[in-house]
Amino acid sequence: MNKETLKYLITEFHEKALPAVLSRTMQLPVDSGKIIALTGIRRSGKTFLMYQTIHQLLQKGVPKENILYLNFEDDRLFPIQLQEMDLILKAFHELHPEKIDDKKYLFFDEIQNVQGWERYCRRICDHEQVSLFISGSSSHLLAGEIATSLRGRSVTFQVYPLSFAEFLHFKNIDVKPFSERSRVAVEYSLDQYLAIGGFPEVVQADELLRPKILQEYADLLLYKDLIEQYELKNQYLLKYLLKICFSNPATLLSTNKLYNDLKSQGVSASKNTLYEYLEYMQNAFILFATAVYDRSLRKQLQNPKKLYVIDIGLVSRFVANPLADVGRKLENVVFLHLKRQEKSVYYYRNTSEIDLVYETGEHEIFVNVCHHFDQPSTLEREIASLASVHKKYPQAKILLLSRNKPSQRIPAFIESMSVVEFFREW
Repeated sequence: MNKETLKYLITEFHEKALPAVLSRTMQLPVDSGKIIALTGIRRSGKTFLMYQTIHQLLQKGVPKENILYLNFEDDRLFPIQLQEMDLILKAFHELHPEKIDDKKYLFFDEIQNVQGWERYCRRICDHEQVSLFISGSSSHLLAGEIATSLRGRSVTFQVYPLSFAEFLHFKNIDVKPFSERSRVAVEYSLDQYLAIGGFPEVVQADELLRPKILQEYADLLLYKDLIEQYELKNQYLLKYLLKICFSNPATLLSTNKLYNDLKSQGVSASKNTLYEYLEYMQNAFILFATAVYDRSLRKQLQNPKKLYVIDIGLVSRFVANPLADVGRKLENVVFLHLKRQEKSVYYYRNTSEIDLVYETGEHEIFVNVCHHFDQPSTLEREIASLASVHKKYPQAKILLLSRNKPSQRIPAFIESMSVVEFFREW
């Protein structure tokens, strides 16, 4: 990286029109006094969230010459050394000497490509008039590690693929009460969402291109974020784990059972290796593991974890029939909805099993998710499990979510709600 290249890139950014963006629900603070860090899986929209924030700054009257965006995956910047990072502001001030004392807004995309980036970011935030925004897809940019590296100077936002509300916005579908046309459009969109997921590029792509784009994403997760990142040697094991997780979203995973299944197939892998690989998948924002709901930490550790995947559209890249088990997909989508609101989510298992549990300031909320009540026995089973937990937690809120509310009468302690209502109101 040299100063002349930086001057070219700075000028290019100031002269070119910004890409058009469809707004996301997440709004970033622009003058918080903190470094704003964006983490999350690749292609979830971190770059365009930066562009959205730049658009907002321009609308507030900030001159574009006071803003700088650099993508550290740009091949014109390679190789990048930490000691060269000082050239960024030097090149900026040589191009715009009148701005040397002005507040500047710096957006550094994929910052993890610079070894030691945190030292540079700390220093310029301490000694320069800047608001700094950084992003990274690497597992090195975990929220806890960012907070440690930047020593309390940062606030981290995890960026997920599109929520269902954002999916509707990207599809230009209005939700209108009492409109049959709107209801049909929303229900059809939910079917689409459960099939293709919420990666912004996939949502906006031509239908014929979507499978190819999703396959490219799956390959990136495997090779870039796991094999290369952690220098993993057992590729067969890694592919096997990815297939298991994406083939069975919203299900319990027993590491002991998985170990025995692999052993019976002649696959050599220790239990420690399985734990490590599953942890790497969580670090890469591919996978979430929830514990059983219990005040005892020992019981949480002893019970199997329930696994959810980052985007339901990727399921189609790992299973032959992506339309199968749509109920589990719906539960996965509800789980992600809660994670976007930064809820700590658990599952419950005693004499009955409850899909999702989380807490508010007032009480626990127990949630069962069911796609349809095609058979009377399905509703009876759901009511029985919810009645069991209501008996133990009488003050808790009990929710039954489905595509459509059941036509049969249900007990008064259960609040029945369609998932569309839940996404809109919760």
